[in-house]
Amino acid sequence: MLSILLLSDVHGRVSVLKNIVRSASYDIALVAGDISNYSGGAYREVLEILSLNIPRSIVVPGNVDPHEIAELDIENISVIHKQIVEVSGLYVVGIGGGIGFSFWGIPYLTDIQIELFIKDIEKTLASRSITPHVLLTHTPPKASGLDRVYSGEYVGSKKIREFVENHKPVLHVCGHIHEGRGVVRIERTVAVNPGPAMVGYYGIAKISSDKQEVTVELKRVEM
Repeated sequence: MLSILLLSDVHGRVSVLKNIVRSASYDIALVAGDISNYSGGAYREVLEILSLNIPRSIVVPGNVDPHEIAELDIENISVIHKQIVEVSGLYVVGIGGGIGFSFWGIPYLTDIQIELFIKDIEKTLASRSITPHVLLTHTPPKASGLDRVYSGEYVGSKKIREFVENHKPVLHVCGHIHEGRGVVRIERTVAVNPGPAMVGYYGIAKISSDKQEVTVELKRVEM
């Protein structure tokens, strides 16, 4: 059984991240974006902490993360967008960007762009005959509760939700909406927004050896 650390929205809070990664022993970290601070910095420090403490980390960029993070070469770290990686027998699909914000040359990310990201991913999945085990996105799925802001509005992506419903990964990890922390089921998929790591929130997922079952526990470290 794999022990997986679930993170999102670190926002450069290195001191808090150190406490989180040292809270237990993990096989993998899945990081759902916004590792940088609000000025677009500190991402190298965050990734280096993950590299030193977790055997393998998969990261998608969030809306505050600059394109430079994809060009870093740090041991045990994979930063992915519109890509698929295999780690410990898991196929992980990654899609970056936060809906409603600028992202890597797109002034305002909408579901139209996310649909294009997904079409690229689906072509790769089809060409390689891969069924994804994990979906890792910054943007949460629409109307899941993981995308509910304080006003009560649901601001997630319809296209990401459709991907989950069509491909049925065992686990979907997202972030972006800080107040959307929680765990829900979308058909057979366990979807989780672990909450902003910048204030100590994180999650732990356990995936069975046959990649068919997953449990998730939400946690918080002392500040």
